[in-house]
Amino acid sequence: MNNRRKKWGLIFVILLAGLLATFYLSAPKATSHTIEANGITGAVTNQRDAQICFDLLEKNLTAASNKDIETYIDTLVSSAHEETAQEMTTFFDTYTLAHTLLSFEIVKQEASSMLVAAQQQTINLGENSYRNHITQAHHTFVKEGAAWKIQQTVMTNTSFID
Repeated sequence: MNNRRKKWGLIFVILLAGLLATFYLSAPKATSHTIEANGITGAVTNQRDAQICFDLLEKNLTAASNKDIETYIDTLVSSAHEETAQEMTTFFDTYTLAHTLLSFEIVKQEASSMLVAAQQQTINLGENSYRNHITQAHHTFVKEGAAWKIQQTVMTNTSFID
């Protein structure tokens, strides 16, 4: 009976070790550049530029929440100003929304461009129908002159929360 217990104990230890090894080997590995400061995570190579883009996105979302078209447009590349101003003026006239940045993960950072995956929440505060949601937004930031600007945003993985 004692040998049987030892045998099952040994099998249990081997299975547990195998399970732990599998978990350890399959867990995502952090790079030496991964940090988490002020809500910024991911492949950060330049903390200063990462913080500038984080602040720029917060400024963009605050401007959208406040229906501040001038500040909103100022966060974008100049080639997008005219068309976006027209679209967003109509949008701001129609909807009253609150936008909140939930996460900011740098996917790729270079000297003059940055790709960020952000989680953003949008809540309808107005009378017109608009569904509350959380979405993943992929923002491309580029340097325009000496300033960082949002060049493109692609929304994916929207989850409705109402």
